[in-house]
Amino acid sequence: MDAITDAATGGRCFQTMVAMRDGTRLNTFVFLPAQADQKTGGPRYPVILHRTPYGIAAADARDKFDCTRAWLPNPAEPMRGSILRGWKRIVAEGYAAVYQDCRGRHGSEGEDRVYADDAADGHDTLDWIARQPWTNQRVGMSGSSAGATTTFAAASTRHPSLRAFFAQAGGSSIYDDVVCEGGSIEMERLWLWVAKNIPGLSPAHREAVLQRSGIGAAELAAAAERAAARYMRLDAARLAEPPFIGSADWLHLPLTGYPDFATWQPFLDEIVSHPAPDAFRAVHNFRKTIDIPGFHVTSWFDIFQTSVIAAFQDIQARTGTQKLWVGPNEHYFVYADNFWPRDPYFEWFGYWLKGEPSALIDEPAVFYSPRAWIEDRGGYAPDDWRRVERWPPPGTTPQRLYLRDGGSLAAEGPAGSARSYRYDPRRRSRLSGDATC
Repeated sequence: MDAITDAATGGRCFQTMVAMRDGTRLNTFVFLPAQADQKTGGPRYPVILHRTPYGIAAADARDKFDCTRAWLPNPAEPMRGSILRGWKRIVAEGYAAVYQDCRGRHGSEGEDRVYADDAADGHDTLDWIARQPWTNQRVGMSGSSAGATTTFAAASTRHPSLRAFFAQAGGSSIYDDVVCEGGSIEMERLWLWVAKNIPGLSPAHREAVLQRSGIGAAELAAAAERAAARYMRLDAARLAEPPFIGSADWLHLPLTGYPDFATWQPFLDEIVSHPAPDAFRAVHNFRKTIDIPGFHVTSWFDIFQTSVIAAFQDIQARTGTQKLWVGPNEHYFVYADNFWPRDPYFEWFGYWLKGEPSALIDEPAVFYSPRAWIEDRGGYAPDDWRRVERWPPPGTTPQRLYLRDGGSLAAEGPAGSARSYRYDPRRRSRLSGDATC
């Protein structure tokens, strides 16, 4: 497709379908600085790639392939989004920007299998970028939440063009840390996330479901309506007191073949069929093979905090080129402007992709807030963060706590009379809060 010039920036965009190794084509937008020549080269630029399951076209785009209405952050919330900073800022900083819908999502072909294909697809996309006349083959990847996980997945393949990444608030080992964190399946995370994202499944995914299930289009549409209604009930029961246990939807057994959800997302049955570490789960431990510079961001009560910190620790031990920033509050506070002491995004990529000097590189590896929770989110000022060379910070002592009679916790050891309970799978135990305890 011929490039379209953006009147406001002079940058140019084009849409293309990038073929993966199995022939599946993924919907891709490319944004070039004004001086770049799409066909013959000209100035060659470093590239920042985003791969997301949440859609690369804006909600008001005429279709999923309209690069002139590509996703951009809301000016009122410039730090929010799975795609970080947005193509206009990226191009203005002298990079080419590439957005891509993940397999089976929005405008892409294929069947969505919840991160199972993101390592290979990320590698093949990097291969495609490396062959283009507008790149100098110095590529960075970034993303938040699910976009961070696709970044970890691609980085795990060690593609030579990928020089650095910036990943915030996302899973680096999707089963060990997220789906099965703490040793049990985290149904709240899994069910609500899958159900909420059914509308983003692509026409190609829907066709694959129709062929596999043998049902008709009308029945599949009805299943989507029932899934949406079930999601509303699940979410309401999550907020009830006590949560979950009064809901037939939450207590439904068996977990496989879950009504309507498994119809639309058949890979769900595969996901819940690996409750213990095995080869399937090991393949999705993306951090174990990453060896490039990485910037990691999380918060004290981020649902992915343990996975972000584990990625920092594992990769830092191999490379010594990682940074970790830990701020207060939960998963979504990372999108607030005042979460950040400063925005390190272009400092980071400027150093690793352009060779620009940056004081960031010589700063201690870890920068963190000593306050884990802030009630006054709007009034918070990140002016007390501390720098250390490792995590946990020096002087930190692991503390073992014991459950005592009366339901309290204490460091002195167990005490009180023995307690017992009856296990009833119809009234399962529950956890409260963003982090597993």
